[in-house]
Amino acid sequence: MFSGCRPEPKKVTVRFWHAMGGESQKSLKALVERFERTHPNIHIELVGMGNYDALVQKLMGAVAAENPPTIAQMYENWTTQLLAAGRLEFLDSYVHGPNGLSADELADIYPALLENNTWEGKLLTLPFNKSVPVYYYNVGMLAAAGYDSFPKSWPEFRKMCRQVTKRSTTGEVEVWATANGTDIWIFGSMLFQQGGRFLDKEDGQPQFNSPAAVAALQFQVDLVLKDSVQTTATQRSPVDDFLIGRLATLTGSSTWRAPIVDKEPFLVGMAPVPIGDRPAAIVYGTNIGLFKQASPAEKAAAWTFIKWFISPEQQVEWSLGTWYVPIQRSCLADPRLVARFEKTPGLRAAYEQMNYAVFEPRGLKWLAGRKALIEELEAATLGAKSPKQALDDAAARYIQSEGPMTKGEGNPERAESRESGPSGF
Repeated sequence: MFSGCRPEPKKVTVRFWHAMGGESQKSLKALVERFERTHPNIHIELVGMGNYDALVQKLMGAVAAENPPTIAQMYENWTTQLLAAGRLEFLDSYVHGPNGLSADELADIYPALLENNTWEGKLLTLPFNKSVPVYYYNVGMLAAAGYDSFPKSWPEFRKMCRQVTKRSTTGEVEVWATANGTDIWIFGSMLFQQGGRFLDKEDGQPQFNSPAAVAALQFQVDLVLKDSVQTTATQRSPVDDFLIGRLATLTGSSTWRAPIVDKEPFLVGMAPVPIGDRPAAIVYGTNIGLFKQASPAEKAAAWTFIKWFISPEQQVEWSLGTWYVPIQRSCLADPRLVARFEKTPGLRAAYEQMNYAVFEPRGLKWLAGRKALIEELEAATLGAKSPKQALDDAAARYIQSEGPMTKGEGNPERAESRESGPSGF
Protein backbone atom coordinates (compact mmCIF):
# COMPACT_ATOMS: atom_id res chain seq x y z
CA MET A 1 0.00 0.00 0.00
CA PHE A 2 2.93 2.29 0.72
CA SER A 3 5.09 1.29 -2.21
CA GLY A 4 4.37 4.55 -4.10
CA CYS A 5 5.21 6.87 -1.23
CA ARG A 6 8.46 8.76 -1.23
CA PRO A 7 9.97 10.66 1.68
CA GLU A 8 9.94 14.41 1.31
CA PRO A 9 13.34 15.95 0.50
CA LYS A 10 15.19 17.15 3.56
CA LYS A 11 14.91 20.90 4.12
CA VAL A 12 18.19 22.73 3.61
CA THR A 13 19.05 25.61 5.93
CA VAL A 14 20.97 28.60 4.60
CA ARG A 15 22.42 30.75 7.36
CA PHE A 16 22.41 34.39 6.24
CA TRP A 17 24.22 36.95 8.38
CA HIS A 18 23.17 40.54 7.73
CA ALA A 19 23.24 44.02 9.26
CA MET A 20 19.88 45.34 8.09
CA GLY A 21 17.79 47.31 10.55
CA GLY A 22 14.58 49.32 10.57
CA GLU A 23 12.57 49.31 7.35
CA SER A 24 15.31 47.38 5.55
CA GLN A 25 15.08 44.52 8.03
CA LYS A 26 11.29 44.43 7.70
CA SER A 27 11.54 44.28 3.91
CA LEU A 28 14.21 41.57 4.03
CA LYS A 29 12.13 39.41 6.36
CA ALA A 30 9.07 39.82 4.15
CA LEU A 31 11.01 38.80 1.05
CA VAL A 32 12.53 35.78 2.80
CA GLU A 33 9.08 34.65 3.93
CA ARG A 34 7.85 34.92 0.34
CA PHE A 35 10.85 32.95 -0.91
CA GLU A 36 10.27 30.16 1.60
CA ARG A 37 6.62 29.85 0.59
CA THR A 38 7.65 29.16 -3.00
CA HIS A 39 10.72 27.11 -2.03
CA PRO A 40 9.46 24.91 0.84
CA ASN A 41 12.62 22.81 0.93
CA ILE A 42 14.87 25.78 1.71
CA HIS A 43 14.96 27.66 5.00
CA ILE A 44 16.76 31.01 5.14
CA GLU A 45 17.95 31.53 8.71
CA LEU A 46 18.29 35.29 9.08
CA VAL A 47 20.79 36.36 11.72
CA GLY A 48 20.91 40.12 12.23
CA MET A 49 24.09 41.62 13.67
CA GLY A 50 22.73 45.09 14.34
CA ASN A 51 25.32 47.04 12.37
CA TYR A 52 28.21 46.57 9.98
CA ASP A 53 30.90 46.90 12.65
CA ALA A 54 29.39 44.00 14.58
CA LEU A 55 28.89 42.00 11.38
CA VAL A 56 32.51 42.21 10.24
CA GLN A 57 33.83 41.33 13.68
CA LYS A 58 31.48 38.35 13.97
CA LEU A 59 32.36 37.23 10.44
CA MET A 60 36.09 37.32 11.03
CA GLY A 61 35.65 35.54 14.35
CA ALA A 62 33.48 32.85 12.78
CA VAL A 63 35.96 32.32 9.98
CA ALA A 64 38.79 31.94 12.49
CA ALA A 65 36.68 29.40 14.39
CA GLU A 66 35.94 27.49 11.14
CA ASN A 67 32.21 28.17 11.54
CA PRO A 68 31.16 30.87 9.08
CA PRO A 69 27.56 31.30 7.88
CA THR A 70 26.48 30.07 4.46
CA ILE A 71 26.16 33.58 3.03
CA ALA A 72 26.65 37.08 4.37
CA GLN A 73 26.59 40.74 3.47
CA MET A 74 30.10 42.07 2.98
CA TYR A 75 31.87 45.22 1.92
CA GLU A 76 34.51 44.95 -0.76
CA ASN A 77 37.40 45.38 1.70
CA TRP A 78 36.15 42.45 3.76
CA THR A 79 35.76 40.46 0.55
CA THR A 80 39.38 41.10 -0.39
CA GLN A 81 40.49 39.86 3.02
CA LEU A 82 38.24 36.78 2.97
CA LEU A 83 39.33 35.88 -0.56
CA ALA A 84 43.00 36.17 0.41
CA ALA A 85 42.30 33.74 3.25
CA GLY A 86 40.69 31.29 0.81
CA ARG A 87 37.28 31.44 2.49
CA LEU A 88 34.95 32.51 -0.32
CA GLU A 89 33.35 30.55 -3.15
CA PHE A 90 33.36 32.28 -6.53
CA LEU A 91 29.81 32.79 -7.80
CA ASP A 92 30.97 32.93 -11.41
CA SER A 93 30.32 29.22 -12.02
CA TYR A 94 26.79 29.58 -10.66
CA VAL A 95 26.08 32.73 -12.67
CA HIS A 96 27.23 31.07 -15.89
CA GLY A 97 25.99 27.58 -15.02
CA PRO A 98 22.86 25.72 -16.18
CA ASN A 99 20.74 27.42 -13.49
CA GLY A 100 22.49 30.74 -13.91
CA LEU A 101 21.69 34.08 -15.47
CA SER A 102 21.11 34.56 -19.18
CA ALA A 103 23.18 36.98 -21.23
CA ASP A 104 20.22 39.39 -21.29
CA GLU A 105 19.80 39.17 -17.52
CA LEU A 106 23.46 39.94 -16.95
CA ALA A 107 23.37 42.81 -19.44
CA ASP A 108 20.46 44.35 -17.52
CA ILE A 109 22.58 44.74 -14.36
CA TYR A 110 24.49 48.00 -14.17
CA PRO A 111 27.98 47.25 -15.56
CA ALA A 112 29.71 49.12 -12.74
CA LEU A 113 28.13 46.76 -10.22
CA LEU A 114 29.34 43.67 -12.06
CA GLU A 115 32.82 45.13 -12.33
CA ASN A 116 32.88 45.97 -8.63
CA ASN A 117 31.96 42.38 -7.76
CA THR A 118 34.66 40.88 -9.96
CA TRP A 119 37.96 39.60 -8.57
CA GLU A 120 40.61 37.81 -10.63
CA GLY A 121 38.42 38.20 -13.71
CA LYS A 122 35.49 36.30 -12.19
CA LEU A 123 32.35 37.23 -10.28
CA LEU A 124 33.07 36.53 -6.63
CA THR A 125 30.08 38.26 -5.05
CA LEU A 126 26.88 39.90 -6.28
CA PRO A 127 25.31 43.25 -5.31
CA PHE A 128 22.90 43.14 -2.39
CA ASN A 129 21.95 46.61 -1.09
CA LYS A 130 23.08 49.67 -3.03
CA SER A 131 22.40 53.27 -2.14
CA VAL A 132 23.21 56.46 -4.01
CA PRO A 133 23.97 59.91 -2.61
CA VAL A 134 21.08 62.33 -2.91
CA TYR A 135 20.15 65.85 -1.98
CA TYR A 136 16.80 66.01 -0.24
CA TYR A 137 15.23 69.40 -0.78
CA ASN A 138 12.21 71.38 0.28
CA VAL A 139 10.44 71.92 -3.04
CA GLY A 140 8.52 74.93 -1.73
CA MET A 141 11.60 76.70 -0.39
CA LEU A 142 13.49 76.30 -3.64
CA ALA A 143 10.48 77.42 -5.65
CA ALA A 144 10.20 80.58 -3.52
CA ALA A 145 13.84 81.31 -4.39
CA GLY A 146 13.11 80.88 -8.10
CA TYR A 147 14.15 77.25 -8.60
CA ASP A 148 11.71 74.82 -10.19
CA SER A 149 14.29 72.01 -9.98
CA PHE A 150 17.47 71.23 -8.10
CA PRO A 151 20.73 72.76 -9.43
CA LYS A 152 22.63 70.46 -11.77
CA SER A 153 26.14 71.90 -11.37
CA TRP A 154 28.20 72.83 -8.31
CA PRO A 155 28.44 76.55 -9.15
CA GLU A 156 24.66 76.63 -9.54
CA PHE A 157 24.30 74.77 -6.24
CA ARG A 158 26.49 77.33 -4.44
CA LYS A 159 24.45 80.18 -5.88
CA MET A 160 21.22 78.49 -4.80
CA CYS A 161 22.58 78.02 -1.27
CA ARG A 162 23.18 81.75 -0.94
CA GLN A 163 19.65 82.51 -2.11
CA VAL A 164 17.74 80.07 0.11
CA THR A 165 19.63 80.85 3.33
CA LYS A 166 17.46 83.12 5.45
CA ARG A 167 18.78 85.44 8.16
CA SER A 168 17.03 87.53 10.76
CA THR A 169 17.43 91.28 11.04
CA THR A 170 20.25 90.66 13.52
CA GLY A 171 22.05 88.40 11.06
CA GLU A 172 21.22 85.12 12.80
CA VAL A 173 20.54 82.26 10.38
CA GLU A 174 16.94 81.07 10.59
CA VAL A 175 17.01 78.75 7.57
CA TRP A 176 20.26 77.12 6.46
CA ALA A 177 20.77 76.05 2.86
CA THR A 178 22.20 72.69 3.91
CA ALA A 179 23.87 70.83 6.77
CA ASN A 180 26.50 68.30 7.85
CA GLY A 181 30.23 68.69 7.81
CA THR A 182 32.62 67.75 5.03
CA ASP A 183 31.17 64.47 3.80
CA ILE A 184 33.52 61.86 2.31
CA TRP A 185 30.60 60.73 0.13
CA ILE A 186 30.30 64.15 -1.49
CA PHE A 187 34.05 64.81 -1.38
CA GLY A 188 34.79 61.53 -3.15
CA SER A 189 32.12 62.07 -5.77
CA MET A 190 33.46 65.56 -6.51
CA LEU A 191 36.99 64.15 -6.70
CA PHE A 192 35.99 61.60 -9.35
CA GLN A 193 33.99 64.26 -11.20
CA GLN A 194 37.19 66.25 -11.63
CA GLY A 195 39.12 63.26 -12.97
CA GLY A 196 40.72 62.38 -9.64
CA ARG A 197 40.68 59.22 -7.56
CA PHE A 198 41.49 58.14 -4.02
CA LEU A 199 44.53 55.95 -4.84
CA ASP A 200 46.60 55.29 -7.95
CA LYS A 201 45.82 51.57 -7.53
CA GLU A 202 44.51 49.20 -4.88
CA ASP A 203 46.62 49.69 -1.74
CA GLY A 204 48.71 52.08 -3.83
CA GLN A 205 49.81 55.66 -3.34
CA PRO A 206 47.29 58.26 -2.19
CA GLN A 207 45.86 60.68 -4.74
CA PHE A 208 43.22 62.18 -2.49
CA ASN A 209 45.55 65.12 -1.84
CA SER A 210 45.88 66.05 -5.52
CA PRO A 211 45.02 69.57 -6.78
CA ALA A 212 41.61 68.22 -7.83
CA ALA A 213 41.04 66.91 -4.32
CA VAL A 214 42.11 70.19 -2.72
CA ALA A 215 39.68 72.06 -4.98
CA ALA A 216 36.83 69.70 -4.03
CA LEU A 217 37.50 70.11 -0.33
CA GLN A 218 37.93 73.88 -0.64
CA PHE A 219 34.48 74.09 -2.23
CA GLN A 220 32.90 72.26 0.69
CA VAL A 221 34.81 74.23 3.31
CA ASP A 222 33.81 77.53 1.68
CA LEU A 223 30.14 76.66 2.07
CA VAL A 224 30.71 76.40 5.81
CA LEU A 225 33.35 79.00 6.63
CA LYS A 226 33.18 81.58 3.84
CA ASP A 227 29.59 81.65 2.60
CA SER A 228 28.08 80.59 5.96
CA VAL A 229 25.27 78.73 4.20
CA GLN A 230 26.01 75.23 5.54
CA THR A 231 25.76 74.41 9.22
CA THR A 232 27.71 71.72 11.03
CA ALA A 233 25.59 72.04 14.18
CA THR A 234 22.02 70.78 14.19
CA GLN A 235 19.61 71.05 17.10
CA ARG A 236 18.15 67.55 16.81
CA SER A 237 19.40 65.61 13.82
CA PRO A 238 19.86 66.88 10.27
CA VAL A 239 16.78 64.96 9.13
CA ASP A 240 14.64 66.37 11.94
CA ASP A 241 15.88 69.90 11.26
CA PHE A 242 15.07 69.42 7.59
CA LEU A 243 11.54 68.27 8.39
CA ILE A 244 10.81 71.31 10.59
CA GLY A 245 12.02 73.70 7.90
CA ARG A 246 15.34 74.72 9.45
CA LEU A 247 17.21 73.34 6.43
CA ALA A 248 16.34 73.85 2.77
CA THR A 249 18.38 70.86 1.58
CA LEU A 250 20.15 67.89 3.07
CA THR A 251 22.62 65.43 1.60
CA GLY A 252 22.44 61.76 2.53
CA SER A 253 21.61 58.26 1.41
CA SER A 254 18.61 57.44 -0.75
CA THR A 255 17.54 55.06 2.04
CA TRP A 256 16.98 57.85 4.55
CA ARG A 257 13.55 58.27 3.01
CA ALA A 258 12.21 54.90 4.17
CA PRO A 259 11.29 55.83 7.79
CA ILE A 260 9.90 59.29 6.98
CA VAL A 261 8.05 58.81 3.70
CA ASP A 262 4.49 60.15 3.78
CA LYS A 263 5.25 61.89 7.09
CA GLU A 264 6.80 65.06 5.67
CA PRO A 265 4.83 68.31 6.15
CA PHE A 266 5.90 69.55 2.70
CA LEU A 267 6.74 68.19 -0.74
CA VAL A 268 10.21 66.62 -0.69
CA GLY A 269 12.41 66.31 -3.75
CA MET A 270 15.36 63.91 -4.09
CA ALA A 271 18.04 65.00 -6.54
CA PRO A 272 21.33 63.54 -7.73
CA VAL A 273 24.48 65.28 -6.53
CA PRO A 274 25.46 68.17 -8.80
CA ILE A 275 28.03 67.46 -11.50
CA GLY A 276 31.50 68.88 -12.07
CA ASP A 277 33.62 68.27 -15.16
CA ARG A 278 32.06 64.82 -15.69
CA PRO A 279 29.30 62.80 -14.00
CA ALA A 280 30.35 60.53 -11.13
CA ALA A 281 28.73 59.41 -7.90
CA ILE A 282 30.12 57.07 -5.28
CA VAL A 283 27.79 54.16 -4.59
CA TYR A 284 27.75 52.52 -1.17
CA GLY A 285 26.24 49.31 0.14
CA THR A 286 27.26 45.71 0.52
CA ASN A 287 27.39 42.63 -1.67
CA ILE A 288 26.46 39.06 -0.87
CA GLY A 289 29.11 36.36 -0.64
CA LEU A 290 29.08 32.58 -0.31
CA PHE A 291 31.49 30.75 2.02
CA LYS A 292 33.45 27.75 0.81
CA GLN A 293 32.84 25.79 3.99
CA ALA A 294 29.14 25.30 3.19
CA SER A 295 28.03 21.87 2.01
CA PRO A 296 27.16 21.31 -1.67
CA ALA A 297 23.45 21.25 -0.76
CA GLU A 298 23.76 24.51 1.16
CA LYS A 299 25.64 26.16 -1.68
CA ALA A 300 22.99 25.10 -4.20
CA ALA A 301 20.21 26.38 -1.94
CA ALA A 302 22.08 29.62 -1.32
CA TRP A 303 22.47 30.22 -5.05
CA THR A 304 18.75 29.57 -5.55
CA PHE A 305 18.01 32.29 -3.00
CA ILE A 306 20.60 34.75 -4.36
CA LYS A 307 19.34 34.35 -7.92
CA TRP A 308 15.76 34.85 -6.73
CA PHE A 309 16.61 37.91 -4.64
CA ILE A 310 18.50 39.74 -7.38
CA SER A 311 15.80 39.16 -10.00
CA PRO A 312 13.97 42.32 -11.19
CA GLU A 313 10.68 41.39 -9.50
CA GLN A 314 12.30 41.15 -6.07
CA GLN A 315 14.56 44.12 -6.70
CA VAL A 316 11.54 46.35 -7.29
CA GLU A 317 9.95 45.15 -4.05
CA TRP A 318 13.23 45.62 -2.20
CA SER A 319 13.53 49.17 -3.54
CA LEU A 320 9.94 50.05 -2.69
CA GLY A 321 10.44 49.00 0.92
CA THR A 322 13.95 50.34 1.50
CA TRP A 323 14.66 53.02 -1.13
CA TYR A 324 17.79 51.13 -2.16
CA VAL A 325 18.44 51.28 -5.89
CA PRO A 326 17.44 48.21 -7.95
CA ILE A 327 20.50 46.63 -9.56
CA GLN A 328 18.84 46.32 -13.00
CA ARG A 329 18.22 49.22 -15.36
CA SER A 330 14.92 47.72 -16.52
CA CYS A 331 13.46 48.09 -13.01
CA LEU A 332 13.16 51.84 -13.46
CA ALA A 333 10.43 51.20 -16.05
CA ASP A 334 8.38 49.07 -13.65
CA PRO A 335 4.96 50.74 -13.11
CA ARG A 336 5.35 50.57 -9.34
CA LEU A 337 8.60 52.54 -9.39
CA VAL A 338 7.27 54.87 -12.09
CA ALA A 339 4.42 55.76 -9.73
CA ARG A 340 6.96 56.58 -7.03
CA PHE A 341 8.97 58.72 -9.45
CA GLU A 342 5.84 60.70 -10.27
CA LYS A 343 5.33 61.49 -6.57
CA THR A 344 8.97 62.34 -5.84
CA PRO A 345 10.60 65.08 -7.94
CA GLY A 346 14.14 64.17 -8.95
CA LEU A 347 14.11 60.57 -7.72
CA ARG A 348 14.51 58.97 -11.15
CA ALA A 349 17.55 61.12 -11.88
CA ALA A 350 18.95 60.24 -8.46
CA TYR A 351 18.64 56.51 -9.15
CA GLU A 352 20.12 56.99 -12.62
CA GLN A 353 23.40 57.93 -10.95
CA MET A 354 24.01 54.17 -11.16
CA ASN A 355 24.88 54.77 -14.82
CA TYR A 356 28.04 56.56 -13.73
CA ALA A 357 28.70 54.85 -10.40
CA VAL A 358 32.19 54.81 -8.91
CA PHE A 359 33.47 53.08 -5.80
CA GLU A 360 35.96 53.48 -3.02
CA PRO A 361 39.13 51.32 -3.10
CA ARG A 362 38.74 47.62 -2.28
CA GLY A 363 42.22 47.05 -0.82
CA LEU A 364 42.87 46.08 2.77
CA LYS A 365 44.85 49.20 3.62
CA TRP A 366 41.95 51.48 2.73
CA LEU A 367 40.04 50.32 5.81
CA ALA A 368 42.40 52.28 8.04
CA GLY A 369 43.31 54.92 5.48
CA ARG A 370 39.79 56.21 4.96
CA LYS A 371 39.38 56.68 8.72
CA ALA A 372 42.35 59.07 8.66
CA LEU A 373 40.88 60.87 5.66
CA ILE A 374 37.50 61.34 7.35
CA GLU A 375 39.14 62.81 10.44
CA GLU A 376 41.24 65.22 8.39
CA LEU A 377 38.23 66.30 6.33
CA GLU A 378 36.52 67.20 9.58
CA ALA A 379 39.54 69.21 10.72
CA ALA A 380 39.34 71.28 7.54
CA THR A 381 35.62 71.80 7.96
CA LEU A 382 36.15 73.14 11.48
CA GLY A 383 38.82 75.52 10.23
CA ALA A 384 41.60 73.81 12.18
CA LYS A 385 43.58 73.12 8.99
CA SER A 386 43.62 74.35 5.42
CA PRO A 387 42.20 71.90 2.86
CA LYS A 388 45.68 71.22 1.47
CA GLN A 389 47.23 70.64 4.90
CA ALA A 390 44.38 68.36 5.95
CA LEU A 391 44.64 66.22 2.83
CA ASP A 392 48.45 66.08 2.98
CA ASP A 393 48.19 64.95 6.60
CA ALA A 394 45.62 62.33 5.65
CA ALA A 395 47.93 61.06 2.91
CA ALA A 396 50.83 60.79 5.36
CA ARG A 397 48.67 58.88 7.82
CA TYR A 398 47.45 56.56 5.06
CA ILE A 399 51.02 55.74 4.04
CA GLN A 400 51.86 54.87 7.63
CA SER A 401 48.71 52.78 8.20
CA GLU A 402 48.72 49.03 8.08
CA GLY A 403 46.22 46.39 6.95
CA PRO A 404 44.42 44.11 7.02
CA MET A 405 41.98 45.06 9.74
CA THR A 406 39.39 42.84 11.32
CA LYS A 407 37.56 45.62 13.11
CA GLY A 408 34.78 47.66 11.57
CA GLU A 409 36.33 51.05 12.17
CA GLY A 410 37.09 52.86 8.98
CA ASN A 411 34.81 50.77 6.79
CA PRO A 412 32.30 52.33 4.40
CA GLU A 413 29.51 51.91 6.94
CA ARG A 414 30.86 55.07 8.55
CA ALA A 415 29.66 57.04 5.55
CA GLU A 416 26.49 55.05 5.21
CA SER A 417 25.59 54.69 8.87
CA ARG A 418 22.97 57.41 8.58
CA GLU A 419 20.91 55.37 6.13
CA SER A 420 18.18 54.66 8.61
CA GLY A 421 17.30 58.33 9.01
CA PRO A 422 16.93 60.12 12.34
CA SER A 423 17.71 57.10 14.50
CA GLY A 424 20.93 56.45 12.63
CA PHE A 425 22.75 59.63 13.59
